[in-house]
Amino acid sequence: VTFNVTFNVTLRHRTALRAGEEPRCMSWQTTGTKGCWTPAGCTRVGGDALRSICACTHFSTFAILTAIRPITESFALMVVTYVGMSVSLVCLFIAIITFLLCRSLWSVSVTLHLQLSICLFA
Repeated sequence: VTFNVTFNVTLRHRTALRAGEEPRCMSWQTTGTKGCWTPAGCTRVGGDALRSICACTHFSTFAILTAIRPITESFALMVVTYVGMSVSLVCLFIAIITFLLCRSLWSVSVTLHLQLSICLFA
């Protein structure tokens, strides 16, 4: 015998919905050590601009997610990230070499800066 039990969850929005925003009832699904939001098992059955009523078939962590357009990764942001990270690693490597080779400036402060640079590089 299989029982299909559905219960309603009412979730309040942080801000009122604007025109064009479509709220979706989502639940947190864990797979191994990772997790993601999924619409499986929950559907929006009512509500207004301030609340959503979700009909769900399982107990979990629930949320209302809204997006006005599909979320895509920005190519410019990716380029800035990789260029910035590369320049930072080169500069940290130069700093580490400088701290190691300038023994005449050796002090507790230089030692601390060397260790900090190694940690940031790692």
